[in-house]
Amino acid sequence: MSEDQFTKLFKHMNNRFDVIEKRLDEKASQKSVDKLTNTMDGYAKKLNDQEVEQVARDYQYERLLDWARHVSKKTGIPIRDL
Repeated sequence: MSEDQFTKLFKHMNNRFDVIEKRLDEKASQKSVDKLTNTMDGYAKKLNDQEVEQVARDYQYERLLDWARHVSKKTGIPIRDL
């Protein structure tokens, strides 16, 4: 292989590696990592909000059942499955 051919090959390979490195940088850029982190944080917040709502709803339901039991005892009217 002559020196001229080697130089051409070296330049070609160097250009190819530059293209590959650019693609890799785009794939693993800080922007994409930040976007993924923000997306995961959003889902975690939604799950947390749903859990808080469910706990509040359960507490409200228990209070309603307690009230119904109390009314049932006071009126003498039995309520099944409470």
